[in-house]
Amino acid sequence: MKLSILCCALSLLQAVLSGPGAPGSSAEALHRRNIFYVGGEYVFNATQGGTILINDQYVEELTPAGGVKHPYPIVFFHGGGVSGAQWLNKPDGNPGWATYFLNQGYMVYILDIWSVGRSSAEDFPAQIIGGTVELVEVAFSAPELYHHYYQAQFHTQFPGNGSIGDPAFNDFYARFLPLAFSPRIENITRTSTCALLSMIGPSFLISHSFGGSVGYLTTDGCPTLVKGHVSVEGDSSPYANYDAGVFGVNTSSPTRAWGLADVPIAYDPPVTDPSQLVTTTTGELKYTDGLLSQYPCIEQATSPPPRKLANISQVPVLFLTTQASVHVLYDQCLVQFLKQAGVIVDWILLAQVGIKGNGHFSMLEKNSDQIAGVILKWLLGKE
Repeated sequence: MKLSILCCALSLLQAVLSGPGAPGSSAEALHRRNIFYVGGEYVFNATQGGTILINDQYVEELTPAGGVKHPYPIVFFHGGGVSGAQWLNKPDGNPGWATYFLNQGYMVYILDIWSVGRSSAEDFPAQIIGGTVELVEVAFSAPELYHHYYQAQFHTQFPGNGSIGDPAFNDFYARFLPLAFSPRIENITRTSTCALLSMIGPSFLISHSFGGSVGYLTTDGCPTLVKGHVSVEGDSSPYANYDAGVFGVNTSSPTRAWGLADVPIAYDPPVTDPSQLVTTTTGELKYTDGLLSQYPCIEQATSPPPRKLANISQVPVLFLTTQASVHVLYDQCLVQFLKQAGVIVDWILLAQVGIKGNGHFSMLEKNSDQIAGVILKWLLGKE
């Protein structure tokens, strides 16, 4: 009996360890890899009795083996709770978007946003775990198994069944890290990423979720160095955090006092205090078959005339929303806000162009290359 139990335990362990993410099972593009850090400053630390480096940010530089064929590199910003690894091989072992764009001949840069992964901090902000198994299933890998919003039922593209014990889920969940959201992170990442762009020249930004706010802040900080910004469900809903809707809460949580962030952003006419941004709520809560299907939006009021985003409006944006992510309930709010503030936005609802079944981590799902193809077409039009 003891031997039987031991064998079962070993079999379960083997199933977990030999999943799609096991060593040697990915098929990334051939490339030359370099790593370095950007930003940062030396300060004296009294506790340690010496000088230390703080606020620097980790960067991976990937050069395609077949040579660089495009004039502008791509800089990837990961989402909240994960690291730059989300752009590498997918949970099913297939290559991710870094490989896709390397194969197209793009120079690729992958960041770990400051305080996450390999980006250092002398004293990390207060952090929480990257997400419980239950939260990750509900919000990302298996929303179709729950009934928190109407569109969740259409989710079909996550490899495997999206639940604990499935090899692809085990690999996906292992990528989650402690995270924090703070003005300090926003300011440091804006500064360090602009330092990167000053080194490598004008670039395209591709951001996901929390990385969307970092992408807009980078554009705000150095607009002449940003050729275009592709935001994949960028979590920058103006003045609010709607993600509580995943749990059936039908109200937003106040945040982002400056519209897109909790730190100052350049407006025209200038804003010296966020209280000068006059807002209004448009639209209403909508339900389909008794389930939440759309949120109202907070945007600038029409009187006085809406202020323009002085720097961010200089850079075109491609905004992508999937069919089954909770973002389909409120992404229209960010798009409306950006357009009202003078930003040229191409908004693509992927289901309307025949790309269906995706959740929030679409770059890691089975049909991710189709979505990358939409992005590629837009990038080529901006070169």
